[in-house]
Amino acid sequence: MTTPTAFSLSDSQIEEFFTRGFFCVENVFTRKEIAEMGTALDRITEMASPIHATTMHKGAQFVVDGSRIDRVVWCGAVEPVLLDYAKDPRLLNPVSQLLGSQSMQQLICQFHPKLPGDQVAFDWHQDSQHRAYGTEHWEDINGKGSYVQTLTAIDEITLDNGPVCFVPSPYTMGHLSLDKNDVNSLVDLSKAVPLLMKPGSTAFFGPYVVHGSKPNNSNKKRRVFINGYAYPGANKRDYPGEGSGRILRII
Repeated sequence: MTTPTAFSLSDSQIEEFFTRGFFCVENVFTRKEIAEMGTALDRITEMASPIHATTMHKGAQFVVDGSRIDRVVWCGAVEPVLLDYAKDPRLLNPVSQLLGSQSMQQLICQFHPKLPGDQVAFDWHQDSQHRAYGTEHWEDINGKGSYVQTLTAIDEITLDNGPVCFVPSPYTMGHLSLDKNDVNSLVDLSKAVPLLMKPGSTAFFGPYVVHGSKPNNSNKKRRVFINGYAYPGANKRDYPGEGSGRILRII
């Protein structure tokens, strides 16, 4: 890794996060850094080749169905360089601003390969579903969701290879329980925005923004590196992965 240079968000970026639910910053990581991440992720893909069902392996959870890799949870356990990037100040400084806290608990460190022909797609959802909002496992301490997720593009993300599509959603919309309710009755999916990204760009998004993606219909990889951070004390449960739930601080 090179010596990272932290940056701060503008007032307009912070406003966009809370009024639309997401924004993207270009060139967060250099071409050399993305190559290093990509090489680590390719090693994980190779490691997954003999695995044909969801299992814990070397401290990470490989979510696999036959030859299809849906995701690798806490992927930094098998490739520690990814944990280094997950605590990079270029991620943590903006996340700290959005959470309103100088410390945070990292819950998510995931690799989503989305390889050509694997048909991996993600239905419309809010990340609040996966954080167990509305149960004893979660408390929205800062009153604005208490969670920030980042998605870093390793490959170029185009209309053809399954971009994440976001429906602009203010944090005041809150948790919609989309696992129990019809998404079409609650949000206007025609307003969904496909997030097209260059390698090294990072999207920041909140727990209430509705999003999903279709399969990769191109002949190229669409790898992304995802990290998620919670306000300290918001999360009340354990996540899979050796070392998950670590506390990180802005120095």
